[in-house]
Amino acid sequence: MALLTNLFGKSGNQLEVDPTFLAARVAMRPLEYVKDGRILGQYAVAQRSGELAATIGALGHLASFRWAIDDAYAVLLRIRVGWSISAAVTTAVEMNLRAIIARAFTVDFTTAATAINMATVTKTNAMRASMGTSLMGTGGPRISTTAVQSGQTLTADNAPIGMVVWPGITSIAQTAAAATVNMALGTAGIMQTIYECTSPYQYPVVLSNNEGVLIQPVTAGPATGTFAIYTEWTWAEVEVF
Repeated sequence: MALLTNLFGKSGNQLEVDPTFLAARVAMRPLEYVKDGRILGQYAVAQRSGELAATIGALGHLASFRWAIDDAYAVLLRIRVGWSISAAVTTAVEMNLRAIIARAFTVDFTTAATAINMATVTKTNAMRASMGTSLMGTGGPRISTTAVQSGQTLTADNAPIGMVVWPGITSIAQTAAAATVNMALGTAGIMQTIYECTSPYQYPVVLSNNEGVLIQPVTAGPATGTFAIYTEWTWAEVEVF
């Protein structure tokens, strides 16, 4: 004799089973951002750095996201990065970036860093009006001014969680003596996804108190000219994950 079990949600609705495939009827949905009356949310922030001078070294800290909340989590959903040339680069160079997790991130960057203030305007960059103001407050995602960020206390993991590289983009300026290879003003590396969690079977990066993610060049940057980087951070703030 078969044992029948009825499953009911908190609202009292019963779980339905499809009669053809005998599969539970479920629907994909965003992460829950309300628990016991506390309203959190999902957010997205885009930033552009200042004009970064030449000779940025490998693994210099160009952008960062630090979570400093002890009673909630930041679930990273997507990170995108790009770059543009603001003064001609006259020597060939690899253009690449990586994302790496930082632990024991007890002090945020204090020098050459611009943070998004998530508190000045209520619900800044929230994905829905019913969501709350980000718990990050005045210490939102950071990006470099005109040099690498510094002043931090953290321990980076041994390897990145993602890397992107752009194909060589050059313009040829022909002179009487020789051809000069350079990336002219306005040359850009299209925005690329360096990290993304899109599958229900993929575990996302879940940041606890004093953890974060850093954006760094894999190899040294241009030896001449100036450039800027662009970042897009998308994340959810939740009490339980």
